[in-house]
Amino acid sequence: MTLRSILLGSLVAILVNLGAIYSGYVVRSSWSDFGHLPLVTLLLFLLLFFFNILVKSLAPKFALRPSELLVVLVMGWIGAVMQGEWLTGYFLAIITAPHYFASPENAWGEYLLRDIPDWLVLSNKGHAAEYFYEGLPPGEKIPWGAWVAPLFWWFAFLAVLIFASLCIAVILRKQWVEKERLIFPLAEVPLMLVKRSKRSLLPDLFRSRFFQVGFITSLFVICWNLLNWFSPMIPKVPLIATYTSFPQLIIARGFPAIHAKLDVFVIGFAFLTRMDVLFSIWFFHLLSILQSGVFNRVGYSIGSADPWCSFDAATGWQSFGGFLLLVLWGLWTARSHLKDVLKKAFTGKGDVDDKDELLSYRTAVFGLIFSVFYMVFWLHQAGMALKAVFVFLFVTFILYIGLSKIIAESGLVYLRGPLTAQAFTWHALGATALAGPSAAILGLSFAFFCDAKGFVMPSLVHIAKVSGNIKQRKRQISVIVGLAVLMGFVAATWYVIYEGYNFGAYNFGATSFNSSNISIWNQVVSRTRNPFGPDWRRISFLGIGAAITAGLIYLRYLFVWWPLHPVGFTVSSVYPVRDAALGIFIIWLIKLVILRIGGIRLYKKVTPLFIGLLFGYIIGVGLGFLVDVVWFNGQGHPIHGF
Repeated sequence: MTLRSILLGSLVAILVNLGAIYSGYVVRSSWSDFGHLPLVTLLLFLLLFFFNILVKSLAPKFALRPSELLVVLVMGWIGAVMQGEWLTGYFLAIITAPHYFASPENAWGEYLLRDIPDWLVLSNKGHAAEYFYEGLPPGEKIPWGAWVAPLFWWFAFLAVLIFASLCIAVILRKQWVEKERLIFPLAEVPLMLVKRSKRSLLPDLFRSRFFQVGFITSLFVICWNLLNWFSPMIPKVPLIATYTSFPQLIIARGFPAIHAKLDVFVIGFAFLTRMDVLFSIWFFHLLSILQSGVFNRVGYSIGSADPWCSFDAATGWQSFGGFLLLVLWGLWTARSHLKDVLKKAFTGKGDVDDKDELLSYRTAVFGLIFSVFYMVFWLHQAGMALKAVFVFLFVTFILYIGLSKIIAESGLVYLRGPLTAQAFTWHALGATALAGPSAAILGLSFAFFCDAKGFVMPSLVHIAKVSGNIKQRKRQISVIVGLAVLMGFVAATWYVIYEGYNFGAYNFGATSFNSSNISIWNQVVSRTRNPFGPDWRRISFLGIGAAITAGLIYLRYLFVWWPLHPVGFTVSSVYPVRDAALGIFIIWLIKLVILRIGGIRLYKKVTPLFIGLLFGYIIGVGLGFLVDVVWFNGQGHPIHGF
């Protein structure tokens, strides 16, 4: 780790935020901040890699070493978590909405504003909230003073939540990386770039004919389709689905549509995933569509799905039951390792070595304990009842751990949980137990739920994997992770606030600022006005899902040949899988043919083709952004999203 790598990493941590926000909110081009490895991070890393090859050819002594490149990757990866529609969009949209959108018609003043602490939301004193959504009048200045208190207290919470996530990532890294040997497809792709070649400045990957064909193909398709922006007479090549355009297949009346979307950003990572996981994802997704359709046809329903949960309530709660059991089972199978970690933390002894971890096990264990106590205290002081706090935080960390492990196994770059922690808390405890401040703070918690993505933990788990290839003291990496988080948060928050006052956050064209934030608070008010008790029908489907997953786990232990992986069941009904299912099926079919014809040898030979498709797509999206900036600024074309 060198000073120049840290400076470059800091720059990338800032640029991934500014670039993604500028692209999505201002230019209206691609949303490059959705994935667990954001496209904007890979784009900047690729550009730096190509520039480094040029430097290596002209002045080798100034070129970055592989470990330095990985430092830049780590900082850009974790820094990107703060960007637009990942954290900052929802965070700022939630805390600014109450005072701006409150009206006599929606009754927010009567049922909401009285229960929200002033230190957690932006007030409208001096028109602070109004000008943020509508833009500053001529001659007015940004009221930064109104932002100090909410930003300070929220960052105090978010920093501790991030630290708790890092502690868990450290505690589980050895179990997942060394004992269970998870594949980590998202980490493997950038690691392929930094592998040294003894014969060329380029890595062996780039010299593969398969890679070159894949790279040129996806880049050519995007470049050809760019011409259509200038002249609609030029036909598009309908091979790559865009963010907003893809066909839907209807099985029968009442059945959810199958999204016929082929996303290169999904299939590039999916090709590295195990066959049983790929098969289970598309197979159980198809079953969830059939189950939902049958329920619709016979008229059975347990109610509507909550925001940012699975597309169907019954299959969503069923999937989360499996998700919950899978996480708890994973922790049970890791009990020997966890016992060693606790022994090391409390006594300094034990058979487990922590010298290759980002934190010592003592720091990780006691840091996690402190973090949980702090978050309980913070949420309770804000107004949430302790019973609700414990349920909410328990489910939150179940989601974080489960998503992190499933992404490491599946390479699902857009994965979300089948339920949000808020939805579980509402229906498990009932709205009657959440009246008043508890309901308001549960609504405010959407400020850091990040579209149910798992916040930073999936990124931290992958960074812990990547750090094994950085041949320096691992403790230093945790410091640069903290630096990147801070710089990313400051850059993203400042830029969104600046652009909001510049031309109005309501005009960003992002649902987080003009509809999602409103629907969240409307839901809180609606459930406060019309409370209900625990929903036992939903909880019963939770139990059904847990039982099915238990059976799948048992059958995998009983039969070596058993083809169904429980991971597929736990994510079968989440909406990113709905968009990815066709691509997953096609990749599974291609891999099946390849393995049947040529085995592992042919599979390894063909792998560069799909990495080439991925890299060509990334460069193509970058070119599309540049074209939008120059010719279509403010009316861009969102090639990439999910």
